[in-house]
Amino acid sequence: MAEILYLGSVTVFVASGAVLATMGHPAAQIAAPILAGSAPGGSLGLSTVLPVATLPQLYVQPQNLLMWALLVALWSLLLADAIVQYLSPTDHGRNPAWLPLSLALLGGAVWPWLVGIHKPLATLGALLMLTAALSGAIRARGQFRPATAFMAGWSLALGTATLATLIGAPLALTTPQTAILAILPGAVIGMITQERLDGALGFSLAMIWAFCAVAISTMGSNPEVALAAIIGISGMGVVLVRAAT
Repeated sequence: MAEILYLGSVTVFVASGAVLATMGHPAAQIAAPILAGSAPGGSLGLSTVLPVATLPQLYVQPQNLLMWALLVALWSLLLADAIVQYLSPTDHGRNPAWLPLSLALLGGAVWPWLVGIHKPLATLGALLMLTAALSGAIRARGQFRPATAFMAGWSLALGTATLATLIGAPLALTTPQTAILAILPGAVIGMITQERLDGALGFSLAMIWAFCAVAISTMGSNPEVALAAIIGISGMGVVLVRAAT
């Protein structure tokens, strides 16, 4: 039954993510759209509302091939892991990893669709996904299951971005400030978590991959966000080398 539930949760997560990623318009608009710029001469002219992609949307609705590749890699690893566990279960012991992993996957499948409907529930969903994915990866350490660590790294990058955006919207934080609030604490948490995951390199690889994709997506429009992502890449690169050696 555990393997069936885990396989089902992976299927729901991948299906939900694929639909969300291929939609023609942003479905998880977390921050309010910004107003257009000012008129010549420095005085504020007539403003029009410009739809902008928030930081979490860069993860769930990719803007470049690198972020698309990250999502495809995540879905492929999870599906392969779920099929292997179904055919030949190895997740045994007093604290099996399938329960927190299933909670993380189901939470990650649902909460992005709740942002425009009920933001507190969306916030709880992002927190559930983040904490459950980290718990599942820690429980699965020692097993040869790269999908669990990769899922935890992706969840940490997306979860911190979502929480920072939800916090920053009512505080009227700018996009660079929100990015710093998301990426830098996320990198610190990631560095600490990697130490507990021993040699599970997929965790750091997922975070570095995600930060690289964010940097590429924002380099032209928001260099401050790209700079924060590069700092996060540097921090995670250090712990990746330490874990590999």
